[in-house]
Amino acid sequence: MRRWLISLCAVCALSCGSEDSGQAAASGGAAGAGGSATGGTGGSATGGTGGSATGGSGGSATGGSGGTVDCLSQVAGVEVADVDLDGFPSYSVDGCQLAYVSAKTGELRLRDLTTGKESVIDDGAEGPRRPSLAGDVLAWESAKHLVRVRHGGTITIVSGSFNLAGEPRATSDAVVFTGWLGADTGSDSDVFLYQVSKGTSTAVAAGPGQQRFADVSATHVAVSDFSEDPGGVYTGDGASQADIIVFDRATLTPTVRSAPGKQAFPMLGSSGTLSYLEWVVVHPIPKLQEYTLRAVPLATPAASGVKIADVQSDQAVRPTARAGVAEWVVRWQGVSSLYRAALDGSTAPQKQDLGGAAVLHAPSSSSSMTVLAVRQTTASTPALVAIPR
Repeated sequence: MRRWLISLCAVCALSCGSEDSGQAAASGGAAGAGGSATGGTGGSATGGTGGSATGGSGGSATGGSGGTVDCLSQVAGVEVADVDLDGFPSYSVDGCQLAYVSAKTGELRLRDLTTGKESVIDDGAEGPRRPSLAGDVLAWESAKHLVRVRHGGTITIVSGSFNLAGEPRATSDAVVFTGWLGADTGSDSDVFLYQVSKGTSTAVAAGPGQQRFADVSATHVAVSDFSEDPGGVYTGDGASQADIIVFDRATLTPTVRSAPGKQAFPMLGSSGTLSYLEWVVVHPIPKLQEYTLRAVPLATPAASGVKIADVQSDQAVRPTARAGVAEWVVRWQGVSSLYRAALDGSTAPQKQDLGGAAVLHAPSSSSSMTVLAVRQTTASTPALVAIPR
């Protein structure tokens, strides 16, 4: 059955990043109590009990003297650039490191959350955006559609058989990204894998039409494939057809998902799991305002998977899935809420306590914490908050 990928409007073209060492950051999402629902009308959700869930003691690190350091406290109040905050956050967290684009200078900065010390990675002259951090690997895109990768203190501009590059996602040994073959982002595109140890880019998904919005883990690459669309490209007009293809990194063997309905935006942020967004009955525009979040073992990527939750929101905000947990923001009737649920379906979605900020933006997660930009008023500069997982 053909899949239909509907436009993201406020989210624009998609791909975002953040991750722990060895695992890709993943987008994904679902609805929680009091926030979002299956085709519902009043911002209610499948499952969920409403309370807040702290999920353990994440966000601490062992200090040099044997004590612990509260990494979360070094996140609070960091002002970030207002660029793609609902789709491609200008921040990415991994362990006790934070990469972000400064609201004041436009610089890409890397903050050590154990000490609060920062280093400037990119001076901002070319508009760095969409950082994706995984251990010693940091990838980002420039406004000129170049992908840069920092590894071992060295910065490389990725090159290959493409003219433009963007939408990077990092894991601890590689970066996956979209490479456009023509002069603009409406041209044919392939998904490339850059291996930091070799310094080379290999086309992973190189079929006809556009392949985009990829995610990567230590073992797999997953992409949205638009080759079955009559035009072969993602247009953002709500009528682009797409499938999910999963590639084993060791062999580059593809597995095409063939489930009923529509599936897109694969996520590999949880070890051994493919998460994705699905649309079977409804066809809203933009798609991230109403969808179902599912997860399936990578060992059986063609299976139907587990339904985590159904989501409905007034505005589109990119969700995330990481280390066995999905998180998403719902904006409903002027109220923003963050929800969390287990990817194995073992727990109901729960609303997280963020103190009543006026606007919440897309979350970025590690195994120990979740970071997201908030606005205390609709006109205020977005600043980061962090909560433990």
